[in-house]
Amino acid sequence: MKHLGFLLLFFILTANFSIGQGIEFFQGTWQEAMAKAKSEDKLMFVDSYAEWCGPCKSMAKNVFTKEEVGKYFNLNFVNLKLDMEKENGVTFGHKYPVRAYPTLFFLDGDGKVVKQVVGGQQVESLLIAAMDANKKNDKSIKYEEKYNAGDRSYDLMMSYVNALNASDKPSLKISNDYLNSKPNITENQRLAFIMEAAVDADSKLFDVVITEKDKMIGIVSEDIYYEKCKSALDKGLKKAIEFEVEEMVDKLYDKAEKTLGRDEGELWGLNAKMNFYVAAKNTEKFTSSYKNLAKISKNDAPTLRTIAITIMKHYKTDKSLVKDAADYIERVYELNPTPDAISELVNVMISANEVERAIKIVTKAKTKVEEDKKDISVYTNMLDYLNSKKG
Repeated sequence: MKHLGFLLLFFILTANFSIGQGIEFFQGTWQEAMAKAKSEDKLMFVDSYAEWCGPCKSMAKNVFTKEEVGKYFNLNFVNLKLDMEKENGVTFGHKYPVRAYPTLFFLDGDGKVVKQVVGGQQVESLLIAAMDANKKNDKSIKYEEKYNAGDRSYDLMMSYVNALNASDKPSLKISNDYLNSKPNITENQRLAFIMEAAVDADSKLFDVVITEKDKMIGIVSEDIYYEKCKSALDKGLKKAIEFEVEEMVDKLYDKAEKTLGRDEGELWGLNAKMNFYVAAKNTEKFTSSYKNLAKISKNDAPTLRTIAITIMKHYKTDKSLVKDAADYIERVYELNPTPDAISELVNVMISANEVERAIKIVTKAKTKVEEDKKDISVYTNMLDYLNSKKG
């Protein structure tokens, strides 16, 4: 559980580099989703819900939409939402009965229930459940027997290393031993294997991923190359944070620019520095990092939001930093003027003792909504709440 807790902190800290804005749900039948999960050797995540279910609506709005949730679920699962009172859900319910909503299933490609969770979840509890499901779905054991028996065929090694990586088990030694044995494989097979094996940017294998970038992209495609590099960089950062090795962050920054390109690499590197220094409780360097990150991300709402939320989570008693958080969260609202964004703005502004400033912003928003002849009740309630906080 301690290990899961550390991974959870890491995914929240690195939320800017999620795949999409929240969970991306498969569009199709549950049988098709299961077939996709089997073909991709992943688990299938199923949100079994009903339209009238309050906790289901809350999760759909406040949990599934979070970047840190999307980052983990989109990478590890084929995700599906099923209204259990409609045809696709009804047929699913015949095989997987549901007695309470929501019920969350983690199924393997053969339909076996790996984990089942009943009831509404928050971000942290959902991520912990998902990580636990992946741990239980360890497929490396079936390849380990063949490996120990001496099988070093290319297909076996690729499957074994892939399974070790999926279950977050060490694979670098096995990968290096295989490559050092000079196996009789093609150049394309060698590159594909290295791309799969280079799970940690702090490794010699990842150096090959850098030096042979163009060849790698030709083998695995540009999108896969960048996603695998981001995952390896994230793992390297996780290790740097865990063992408090500041020099490693600078090296990863350099590797990010070489693999992801200058702009994307700089964004990753500055975010990495911010996350490292907040974990290391180095306020001075944390401040410098987030200011530089904010400077190049002035039109990037997700990044600015992450900075603001990170400040409020770890430095809510530091008036100077909290003032910056208020500025960033206002910019987030300017870029994305939705009720959810303004609600978050109100919470940050109150914590920053910027109640009057929040009142002006909400009043202006209310006026615009009223002019558009839309429901203003949300804004009226916000103003009542803000006025109760004055003084």
